[in-house]
Amino acid sequence: MSKEALTLKEVAHVMAVVLFVSFNSVALAGPKIAVIDTQETGVYIVSVSGSEQSTTSLLARWQNKASALCKGGGYRVEPNGQPVVHDKRCSDAVVSGPDGLRCLEVDASVFGKVVCEQALPSVSR
Repeated sequence: MSKEALTLKEVAHVMAVVLFVSFNSVALAGPKIAVIDTQETGVYIVSVSGSEQSTTSLLARWQNKASALCKGGGYRVEPNGQPVVHDKRCSDAVVSGPDGLRCLEVDASVFGKVVCEQALPSVSR
């Protein structure tokens, strides 16, 4: 079985699943961090989401997680060299409340494909 890199479409699908799960989860005190092992040595999909208005702290957490996954070496982010960052925003869904209709908010998020420069065996998380 050959190992193939995840395509941008597959990454988008994974992120949609992560956002869906995040969207349907009970809000927790801190950001949610998800790591998906791609079964390719040293390659991970990392997602951090939270209710923060600013993505600065989420980006820092994402970078810390990426560094921790790639112990002993640097990493690169595919496909564009930087993780994808989305601010907190309205979704397409609306909910009815006592004040009328309002948009359902989607948490801020940072996600990207991390490729460790010195590929190590999968690390425990």
